[in-house]
Amino acid sequence: MVTTRRESNKIKCRQRILKASRRLFNSKGYEGTMIEDIAEKADISKATFYNYFPNKESLLLGTAESELDLMHELLANELKDEPDSEKKLRALIEFLVLDGLPFINLSRRLTYLNSCKESPIYKVRLGIISIFKQLIREAIDQGRYKPGFTVDEIEDIYMGVYLVTQFEWTHISTYSEEFCRQKLHKLLDTVLVGVYA
Repeated sequence: MVTTRRESNKIKCRQRILKASRRLFNSKGYEGTMIEDIAEKADISKATFYNYFPNKESLLLGTAESELDLMHELLANELKDEPDSEKKLRALIEFLVLDGLPFINLSRRLTYLNSCKESPIYKVRLGIISIFKQLIREAIDQGRYKPGFTVDEIEDIYMGVYLVTQFEWTHISTYSEEFCRQKLHKLLDTVLVGVYA
C-alpha cells in the first residue's frame, strides 16, 4: 500500500505530538502538562493538536497504541528470522522496559492504566498479552518449557517481571540502558530457571 505525502505528513505530525507529550508528561508530570505546552513542543498550533487528539487523556491511549505498533514492527522486522520464540519473548520484554526507561514516570502511569478494565488503555494491554501468549504457545511447542506449565502461568511470569521493573526498581531512572538490560536478563534467568526444559 502506497502512502501519499499528505498521509505521511499526518503520521509524522501525530508522532511528533506523541513524542512531545511523552517528554513533557515525564518531565512536568501529566497534571502539570497543558495542551498548549504540547503544541508548542511539537511546533504546531493548538487547533492542529485537536485535529489529532480530542483531549490530553487521548494522548495516553495514543502512546500505548504506539508501543503496541512498535512491538508488531519488531516482530515483523528485526525478529522475523528468529526461530526461537522464547528469544522473541525476551526481546519484547526488553523492548518494553528499555523503551520506557527515559520516560519511567509516564511508563508507570501507562502500566497502571493498562491494568484497569475501565480504562480505554486496557484494550492495548489485551493486545500485548495476546502477542505474549502466542509466542509462549510457540515456545511450548518448541519444547522450551517443562511440560505441565500453562500458557497463562508462563505469561504471569513475564508480566510479573515487567511489573517488577516498573515499580520495584526504584532507581531505574539512574540505570544505563546496558545495566538495565543485564539486570532484566538476570532476573528473567532467575525466575524462569524452574520453567525451562
